[in-house]
Amino acid sequence: MNDALANLPLFATDREIAIAVVGKERASYYTKAVIPMLERQGFPLRDPLHDGRPVPLVARFYSQYWGIGSGTAIGGPDGKEDWSAWDNTKRRSAKKKPQLGLDTRSQNALVFMAEHPDVRSHLAVPNASTHTMNVLVEKGALRPGKKDQDGDPTWVVTEAGKDEARRLAEYYGGKSRP
Repeated sequence: MNDALANLPLFATDREIAIAVVGKERASYYTKAVIPMLERQGFPLRDPLHDGRPVPLVARFYSQYWGIGSGTAIGGPDGKEDWSAWDNTKRRSAKKKPQLGLDTRSQNALVFMAEHPDVRSHLAVPNASTHTMNVLVEKGALRPGKKDQDGDPTWVVTEAGKDEARRLAEYYGGKSRP
């Protein structure tokens, strides 16, 4: 234990600890700014019964804080980095990302059709045109269906389209897509 800390009573005030650690001139700053910051890192709390902080724990905190006596710094010995956890996270995230490269109008049309399986005509899909549907066919999200009774083309959502709609919903979390 530091001689200055060793000369303190078993429970010392913040001012006494500050003087022992940084000296009289900087004690005021230490008590106002440094101690609250150190408390978030495990600095011993003030014991209300004894109206002070336990000095042996303060000394132990500083020993651990600076790595004194343990032979190593607080973080422990530096070792080889293991990026495998990060790589798995990246791969998992990539699977959740939309994969068909659709524009916003096509995304909205696909999600609408996936949520409304009875809708097959572009006329029932908000802001969709035959061009939008043909883009979705090219990307594999839709396949052409039979013409309806009026002779208009229809489309059906493919499994790839359903998967993409799920990814879009998860990726954007219910928020509007770009």
